Amino acid sequence: MKPFILLLSAAFLSTASLSACSESNKMSIQQQTEARFKLNPEPKQAYRVRIKINDAPGPLKPINNMYIGYAARNCSYTISRLAGATASPEKNIPIKMDSVGNDEYEMLFYADAVLDEDYFGEGICRWQPENFGASFKATGKAEETEFNISDVMENLTKTNTLTKYYWKGAYPYLRKEDGSIYDDGNTVSFGADSPDGYGYDRQKDLFTITVTLEKVES
Repeated sequence: MKPFILLLSAAFLSTASLSACSESNKMSIQQQTEARFKLNPEPKQAYRVRIKINDAPGPLKPINNMYIGYAARNCSYTISRLAGATASPEKNIPIKMDSVGNDEYEMLFYADAVLDEDYFGEGICRWQPENFGASFKATGKAEETEFNISDVMENLTKTNTLTKYYWKGAYPYLRKEDGSIYDDGNTVSFGADSPDGYGYDRQKDLFTITVTLEKVES
């Protein structure tokens, strides 16, 4: 397997039109519980995120919104009574990515976007942003390599900047040894934290995606 290129197999589900009731019945306990978590109607802790793509071998555009993943680790709930399995509350929130220049994007999110509340009758659940992610492709075609920038929020808040390195040879497609492309629509490059994450022959053929974090003063 080539470094930092993951070939993921996906299962495609065909869905019929179902009533809201039958949809609810099909949801797992975890899905039903997470649907209860509320957004904060008056968030105040604003942060600005900028993403800059540097020296890419060609155009790259976002294929979806950025997401911020939130969690309340001081709380837990049972997801399987039979197995006794529990989980902490989690919620992903999509954030619109605005183009602010050539290969540069900006987003605004709130650290207190999810409402702190007693969801389980056992005390207030305290939410914190825990991770983030965004993905880019050359044009958006399914067979193109998806270049993903994601990490735990703690790594970004330590220095307010984070850079990942990507091999240009995977753009716009990752090719097999015979020259044909992987066309399963699930080729993802998650990048490396430094050029040392690649073999010597590839270290001079890299581009970067940099994320910066800035607190917005009220």
